[in-house]
Parts: sequence; C-alpha cells; structure tokens
Amino acid sequence: MKIKEITNYLEERFPLCLQEDFDNCGVQCGDVEQEIRGALVCFEMSEKVIDEALAMGANLVISHHPLMLKRGLCKIEPTNRVGKVICKALRHDMVLYSMHTNIDSAEGGGNDVFAEKLDLHDVRVLVPSEADGMAERNGLGRVGKLPRPMSMMDFLRYVKEQMALQVIRYHGNPAKTIETVAICGGGGASFIEDALRAGADAYVSGDIKYHDFFKAENEMLIADIGHYEGEFFIKEIIYKALKEKFTTFAASISKMDNLEVLYL
Repeated sequence: MKIKEITNYLEERFPLCLQEDFDNCGVQCGDVEQEIRGALVCFEMSEKVIDEALAMGANLVISHHPLMLKRGLCKIEPTNRVGKVICKALRHDMVLYSMHTNIDSAEGGGNDVFAEKLDLHDVRVLVPSEADGMAERNGLGRVGKLPRPMSMMDFLRYVKEQMALQVIRYHGNPAKTIETVAICGGGGASFIEDALRAGADAYVSGDIKYHDFFKAENEMLIADIGHYEGEFFIKEIIYKALKEKFTTFAASISKMDNLEVLYL
C-alpha cells in the first residue's frame, strides 16, 4: 500500500479545502508514492519524534501543527528546528504530513470532540467554512448548550474537570448564569465577537491576550484554557481514523511530543 492511499483517505475525512488561507496542511515533505511501512501520529514534529518513528520502522509521520506555514521558510537548512526535522526526514525517505485547521474545522474533528468533552448539545458551527458546500457542518469553533445552567464559578470548575486542567485564565461577570457556550480549540481570540453574536454566555479557547478580555464588555465570560490544552486530543482523532480504516501497517501515537507545562 502506498502512502498516498493513507493521505487520500485522510483528506476525504478532513478535506484540505477546509484549511485557513494562512495554513499549510497536507504533505510537508517526502514522496507519497513509496510503500507505507508504518505511521506515527504526533501533535508537534521534532527531531525526537523523527527518531521515534525511525526506531519503530515508520516512514510516515502525521502531525497536527505543520512545520511550515505559507509565509514561512524561504530556504531549508539544518540550522534551525524546522530545517533539522525536514533534513533528517528526507535523509531517511520519510513523509511528513500535517492536519491543522482542516481537522479543526471538519465535522468529527477537533472542535466537535472539544464540544463532546464539555457534553454540549444542540451544537452548531461558530464560524462556518467558506469552502463551497461545506458551511453547514464544517468551520472553526462550535456553539452549544450545557447539560444544565451553571453559575460562572461552577462552570469554570466544570471545564477544569472535563478538560483535566490545572489553570484557567478568565474574565466575566460572576452573577451571570452560563448555559450557551462557544468553544474553539487552539488560539481563538479572533472569534470573541463571533461568540458574542452567537449569543454565548461563555467562550472557551486559548491564546487570549490581556486586551482581548475586554472585548466582551462583561456580556460574556471569556475563559483561556491554553492553546495545547484545547486540542491535545487531536492526535487521538487521527490515530482512530487510521485504525478504523487500515489494518495492514502499524500506527502509533508519539510518546515524545507531550508538552509539559509546570505550575508553581
């Protein structure tokens, strides 16, 4: 079986047309015409991940975050993190492949699983995709209803428990009842106004800067759970998609790319 059969299937499930304009989903480097020997799924590519793939005999590494964006590197040399990863992968005839905003946006992708983790129901897309015919079920972020209305503090404790968090940064009105919740995995500060227009009582995302918290003007709770914390489970989605479809090669989840954030 050729590697392109795997990547074609993944692109049927999570179409590349759903990626954002700035993004660079799909093949990062390598020849997809070669036979698959094994696949390793990771969140972030690194030299350690490439070494892990080599040790298990895999020649396909699938990450969530891409190595390069459209306005990224102009040349590839082994003098920085990205160049070292690409050069090592090519030396060993490996294919590097990324699924970023396409799997964030796609039905059954990152934001749908995020909504499931908070047990939201009546879920709809927060920012519908602009791809032709894709807007109804695909796009960035989701909006849904909690299992029951909660006070602000009860809701924050609920999110902390459901997402296995140590810390949440937040700003909101303690007297407000939370029922309708908007979410966006990764960095979603640019969608605060969309969450307000959607009638959300709370917006949960990552990478919220200081001044972003003022955008809701106390009309909506804004909770920053962290970029990684809102999408670490995406590699599980990719791994599950591979295992459900393919049984003729070994697929594994990387043990080398877990981000350890320490708190005092």
